[in-house]
Amino acid sequence: MVDYNLQVGTTPIRAEVIDSLVKQTAARMYKFKQACAIVPTSAWKNTFFREDLSTSSGPTGNLFKGLPRGASFPQRDTPWETVSVRIVKFGSEVNIPWEDILSNDINVMARSIIRRTEDVVKAVDDHLWDSLTGTTLSELNLRIQSYAISGTVSGHGYWDESSAAITDDLMSASRLIAVNGNYDVNDLICFVSPRDKQSMMKWLADKGAQWNALAQDITVNGGIGRLAGITLIESVSVPASYALVVKPKTCATINELVSLRSNTTDDPFKSVRVRVVEELSVSVTDPLAICVIQGTQSVNA
Repeated sequence: MVDYNLQVGTTPIRAEVIDSLVKQTAARMYKFKQACAIVPTSAWKNTFFREDLSTSSGPTGNLFKGLPRGASFPQRDTPWETVSVRIVKFGSEVNIPWEDILSNDINVMARSIIRRTEDVVKAVDDHLWDSLTGTTLSELNLRIQSYAISGTVSGHGYWDESSAAITDDLMSASRLIAVNGNYDVNDLICFVSPRDKQSMMKWLADKGAQWNALAQDITVNGGIGRLAGITLIESVSVPASYALVVKPKTCATINELVSLRSNTTDDPFKSVRVRVVEELSVSVTDPLAICVIQGTQSVNA
């Protein structure tokens, strides 16, 4: 247990311990950061170029294949779209009375730091979900690929039904990313809700799968294993009846203005204020590297 000493001159040590606890806690909790490349930035407004990834065999009447001797080469431009995103600030703080630090039965300081870190991490993950799915940007929502389960679209049952075809559904999302975006799909990640994790576990058990085969990759950051070559990540930021398949480190970039950090202010013999902050923006550079799976549950619970 860490001894949070309030003697004169110990604030830098205490601040260092607190910051370490904040970052270690957050490192185990972030889910969606695994999907993004992370680059530092010093700008409030970050501009990137979204490339048109469509491919063809060449212009009409002048294919890339079979050029006659001495003929002109076929030409094709690559369209680029200029997009700008602004930094979003995330933060939470707590003011801990001096007496609570000294006399409470539980480690109030450590628990308060962990809970305020959870505030920021959850807010960041929710923002990353919104960014990757285009939830807050209607124009981006039209570019994100989607795949609907059940009904006449897939012919499969929901993931909580005996007629589920979870592996085939994941492979359909993988196929969309591979065919429409020309991406290597050997390292895809699928984010699922806790309810869908339950359905997946039951479905695999009904199929006779061994639990240790699914659990061998469980470590931190919501990892629950691999299915059909796709890494499964559980997150409470995923809404009911949705799942998200992405090409990691390619689909989007986090522009990090202020990495997760903390600050403490000591008001001697009165209280200690702990503040946690992070500032970033999300550039969805490759929407075709993303596929939203819709309608995974028969009941949104």
